[in-house]
Amino acid sequence: MFWRKDGEELHEDADKGEILPNHDGTFQMSVDLSISSIALEDWKKYDCVFQLSGVKDDIITKLDKSVIRTNWVPPSGFPAGAVIGVVVGLLLLSLCIAGLFMWRKKTNGFRPANSKIF
Repeated sequence: MFWRKDGEELHEDADKGEILPNHDGTFQMSVDLSISSIALEDWKKYDCVFQLSGVKDDIITKLDKSVIRTNWVPPSGFPAGAVIGVVVGLLLLSLCIAGLFMWRKKTNGFRPANSKIF
């Protein structure tokens, strides 16, 4: 399996993945193509070519945005970094306040109540 542009095999922008076995005795492989620098009008120049042993003709798939499957998920609008920062800040503030109370108790010392009996 490989990518080609205008009929020429690509090596620079394609990253060959591992061949991985499936549970049913077949296998899977991947070749990633970096499409971030490819203009939309040039996509029609790219093909993914599958060469299978025992099959006479190559299987050729054109690069088409409508059929791309990916694991990429767009970032959510939830500001996780800010929430984590606030939680960590509150924890540190709580520790500082607890430390302040412990220090005041230690420096004031323990004073027993006046135990005179009338």
